[in-house]
Amino acid sequence: MAIPLPLFDRSELDKIRKERRELQRKLERGGVDARTRIHREDQLRRLTAQQIEIELRLGTGPKR
Repeated sequence: MAIPLPLFDRSELDKIRKERRELQRKLERGGVDARTRIHREDQLRRLTAQQIEIELRLGTGPKR
């Protein structure tokens, strides 16, 4: 059974996950210049950190 999450955190987490998936697809596809790739990789790192932060705050993230 899914753990009920606060509405704000849940919607924010869903938005971040969607954005990360899109960035990962773009990075896998390639075909862009180095500056764009570096920017996308930086965005992906930032979004991953935000996702982990929210998951840890909610207690749904990876266990240590």
